[in-house]
Amino acid sequence: MALKRFNGDTVVYFVCAALLLILGLLLVPNFILEHLGYDILNYILAAAILIYLFGYLVHKMRYVRSTLLFLTIVEFVLLFLVALGLVLQQFNIVKVQEPCQILGLALALRGIVEMFRAYYHQMGSNARYPLAQFIVNLIILIFGVYIFARPFIGRADLVWVMVVVCFVGAILCLVLGIMTTQSRRR
Repeated sequence: MALKRFNGDTVVYFVCAALLLILGLLLVPNFILEHLGYDILNYILAAAILIYLFGYLVHKMRYVRSTLLFLTIVEFVLLFLVALGLVLQQFNIVKVQEPCQILGLALALRGIVEMFRAYYHQMGSNARYPLAQFIVNLIILIFGVYIFARPFIGRADLVWVMVVVCFVGAILCLVLGIMTTQSRRR
């Protein structure tokens, strides 16, 4: 069964290719503006944190009670402040600037909350907490603390990764646009 397409999909592919190419050029460090790539990176990180907060954590808060709810709210507030600090960079709200440290902080907070969940699960019921889940939570916590303390990906490296992703996405959209143009001629 063939996918149904709307009439303007070729134009959408070409517009997306142009936008991704422009974004990729803007992100290149020291190409157009010196720190624009870092600013855009901070906005993308803030958007990712907000998607995590409102897409996952708010849903998770509906099903937890008592101490776990308090810990989840603390995690929500701390990560919301980090996202706010990334958007309002000129005020220096958050001293954590490296993207790897921000990811480490988020993972460490999630690991701590899940460890408390395991503890309260063992106390509150006769059912045992799954050992595999406990090990995964412990690995998340340890990895989060490790990359918070010793980031292994710098801002410049991440900006270059985003530049490459934008250029590859632009080429992909361009190829898809050409392919849809060719298929319409047949």
